[in-house]
Amino acid sequence: MSDPQANVASPQPEGRLRSAPQFLIATGATIAFLVYLIAVPAAPRLLEVDNSQQESEDEVSVAKTSTIRVKAGGLLEKRLAVTAVREEKRTDALFTVPGRVVACLRPGQTGSEDIWQFDSPEVLTTFSDWQKAISDIGFAEKQREQVKALGAVRLQAQQQVVERLQKLVAAGTDTLKDLTAEKANLLQIEISGKKDTHEADTAVRIARRNEAVMSRQLQQAGLDPDLLKATSSDVDIVMADVPEGKLRDVAIGKQCRAVFAGFPGKIFGGKVNSIAPVLSKERRSLRVLFAIEDRKDELRPGMFAEIGIGTDPHDIVLMPADGIVHAGRSDYALVRDGVDLWRVARVEIGEPRGSDVEIHSGLKPGDRVVGRGAILLRPIVLRALDSETQKGEGSP
Repeated sequence: MSDPQANVASPQPEGRLRSAPQFLIATGATIAFLVYLIAVPAAPRLLEVDNSQQESEDEVSVAKTSTIRVKAGGLLEKRLAVTAVREEKRTDALFTVPGRVVACLRPGQTGSEDIWQFDSPEVLTTFSDWQKAISDIGFAEKQREQVKALGAVRLQAQQQVVERLQKLVAAGTDTLKDLTAEKANLLQIEISGKKDTHEADTAVRIARRNEAVMSRQLQQAGLDPDLLKATSSDVDIVMADVPEGKLRDVAIGKQCRAVFAGFPGKIFGGKVNSIAPVLSKERRSLRVLFAIEDRKDELRPGMFAEIGIGTDPHDIVLMPADGIVHAGRSDYALVRDGVDLWRVARVEIGEPRGSDVEIHSGLKPGDRVVGRGAILLRPIVLRALDSETQKGEGSP
């Protein structure tokens, strides 16, 4: 008796043999089609990239040291916005720094002196010691003058006694012994007078030295002793730390404006009164004192303020901020130097002014510079700067 399952399974190997060539043909056709789709469009694309690179190299290149050439009328030049450097007269602040009121001279009561108020008890103690040292100088100097006057009177009186005895001894009415004793007294008075004068001078020097020590302590606290001597009750002293990079815009007598948190919207005028001689190593800043007008006696020690420095009328040079090319730690602008030539000029920039930036050096009003689109030229600018560096290193 035959097995039905064996009869059913016998045709399967024959069907597999017939489908294998079809599978290979289909797979080969699919691979060929994919190769066609990938390979055929590739040639035009590579050609397009090569043409683009060639066109870019033709439009911009390094002409000479610190100068690049941009093809006139080319597609790249059309994407550049060229503008003129301009000059404006401004009265707004060059920059602002935070500050605080450190000393106020409050009007005293009728018939009494004005009273200084400070933002810390330590400064008040130092100020009191400084005032005492000043008083000690005056007292010591007065004592010295009195000691000198007394010594001169005593010396003159003794000299007259000696002169009178000399005449009497010559006349024979007095003895030489008395004259010798008075001469000894004269020498004693002279020595004593010099000693007293030296001691008085020493007292003055000590008083002045103490005053100098107290004065330096006030300076270390941020206050100028000369400013404390000259300030009236209409002026308050405000202190601020100015960054090292802004010191070029700070000078004694320069005007400023202060806005205090306690009086929003109100502007207090003033000027730079003193600048510390030493730069702070930790903050890389310089301590500056401002004399701020306060005729209504509104400000108090410790109040915070935003101080705008440099409000005097001044001329500034401006160019578009988009035209600045940053390279390393320096900033550059592209200045037209011919029909298709642009000079890479190193500039020193200041505060931003809207879409423009202030130029401290490197450009002058009327220069034609690249504004928008300057970033497109950054690679060629770096090449031009590299060529300048290599030339400098190769020169003897």
